[in-house]
Amino acid sequence: MLPKVYLKALFVVVNQIKGGFPVAKGLSPQLEEKIKRYQSLQQQIGSVQQQIQALKIEQMDIDKALKEIEERPDDEICYRSIGRLLVKSTIKETKTKLKDQKELAKTRIELSEKSLNKLKKQFDEIEKELKAAFEGGK
Repeated sequence: MLPKVYLKALFVVVNQIKGGFPVAKGLSPQLEEKIKRYQSLQQQIGSVQQQIQALKIEQMDIDKALKEIEERPDDEICYRSIGRLLVKSTIKETKTKLKDQKELAKTRIELSEKSLNKLKKQFDEIEKELKAAFEGGK
């Protein structure tokens, strides 16, 4: 992360850009774009992190459900949730559906983590560019 001094300056500049106020003199349009991109990447990173957390919670819920029905006979009747409905099913069918959901959640987590890493890399690059620009302006 940028040092607090740079973050405060960046915050002021971003707020000026958002508010439609004139931005500090000598700030190039390219630097303004980098600041906007920096802020956008911050928001995207936060969003992807929340998505990953939600998927991990979903995966834990699936694990709990699988553990609950693990010892039950495959032909026993149970009810599983499909949206707002409870549907009559067998333990065997439910285990299969839960395992499929777990695999899907795992794949989505992996893809989201790859996306997060790409965003963080872009964020770090822009952060270095902004730091260099602010240091060069002194």
